[in-house]
Amino acid sequence: MKSRIVFACVLAMASFDVCAEAVCELSAQGANVSPAALRIAQVACDEHALWRRPFINAQGRIVRLASMEAEQDLLADGRTPSWRRVAHYWKASGLLDDNVRWEQRRIEAGGSERRNGASDCVGDAQDWAAKASCRAFLIDVPWSATFVSFVMKTADIPGFVRSSSHSYYIGDAARRPEDGPYRLADPNRESPAVGDLLCYLREKNRVYGYRGLVDRLGRASKPFDSHCDIVVGVDLDGDSKLYAIGGNVVQGVTMRKLNLNRRGLLSLSMKQDGDDTKAFEIADEKRYNLNRQDWAALLKLNR
Repeated sequence: MKSRIVFACVLAMASFDVCAEAVCELSAQGANVSPAALRIAQVACDEHALWRRPFINAQGRIVRLASMEAEQDLLADGRTPSWRRVAHYWKASGLLDDNVRWEQRRIEAGGSERRNGASDCVGDAQDWAAKASCRAFLIDVPWSATFVSFVMKTADIPGFVRSSSHSYYIGDAARRPEDGPYRLADPNRESPAVGDLLCYLREKNRVYGYRGLVDRLGRASKPFDSHCDIVVGVDLDGDSKLYAIGGNVVQGVTMRKLNLNRRGLLSLSMKQDGDDTKAFEIADEKRYNLNRQDWAALLKLNR
């Protein structure tokens, strides 16, 4: 059965929809996939399908784009504008109220011009001004961690620290490796599995890697810029690839493909110190891709 699905995927190279569907089907058939991991992957896969399956290939190139976060375009269900689905992630994860309170403190300190639109996402936002304000919030405030939190809540993963900043549940995985739902691991030393989170840091002009991240977590520090994708497929039918889904990736819910080496470990394209300050030259285009990141953390799902 697995071989037939992958073969159909190869024959249908013009349509990634078939391949994306095969990724999720093959993962569901995995003998070593725990019920919790399967729930996580299924929720992420369902959302990816709803967003019409945007995709980044193993070379870090965008090969399929779909709806963007604040657009009016309908998603695959034919009735939900993409911006309302992002607002749903904020509401259903339980994180919108935190941002409404933060917005209120900003208004109290600096007046109405300090609004960020969070409060306009609370209701159904039917009038034009409220919709415009809510959509501005969805653009201006990153929602990738909110998406992960939504998936974990929907998948009923107990003890997960829901947050609009990935750094909180990365830190929790470091502090509670046995008692929490996840433990922090080095992505260069441990193999990924379905349900895990693969994370990179987004600090400008600085590359940390796993050791740098552990050192930073060991010191009192403010939340740091980061991003996590949800692993939904690993080495499917021996293809030596990892498949992961993340929110707010190219302004949608996007699947990413990454390479695995012969030992089943991730073969990650790492950015270098100073990359962010270098002026881009067309001659260097092969060095730059969306998979070239400061991959610093693999959060292993405790089974």
